[in-house]
Amino acid sequence: MERWVIAVLAAACIGWGALLVAPIALLALTYGCTADDDRLAASLATLSILDAHPVGATPQEGRSSHCENDDRITTVQQAYLLSAPRADVLSFYREVAIKDGWTPPPNDDGEGLICFAKSVGGREVELSLGFSDAMREEHVDGYEVYVESSLDGGGWC
Repeated sequence: MERWVIAVLAAACIGWGALLVAPIALLALTYGCTADDDRLAASLATLSILDAHPVGATPQEGRSSHCENDDRITTVQQAYLLSAPRADVLSFYREVAIKDGWTPPPNDDGEGLICFAKSVGGREVELSLGFSDAMREEHVDGYEVYVESSLDGGGWC
């Protein structure tokens, strides 16, 4: 084979290799949570909805946060202890959230679990509640309030 043909084939192989490797390298460089996500968590932790709770509810520990490496969704949560009907907890947060500017999804019937959204600093943040093992029970002994977002906005709701 002539040298110029070998040179062209080598250049083509290198070029195609770079095209295949570049997206993988970019993915490796952008995978996982970063300091930006930590700053987002610190910002979310200041939202007043995390401090709101029904009379008799007791905050547990401090707020906790985590970032999901695959989707880079940052979640901040506050746990509470309260022995009350689940419907009362949902009703309380539904009322407080609306007063604080959170918007329910369009198909919200006011009966189910909470999943509200609000723009904070130009980024969509989502609010939800979680009930541990008592999720199907009439009364709950504890629940968690979650706020979550990503650097692009939005969360799991």
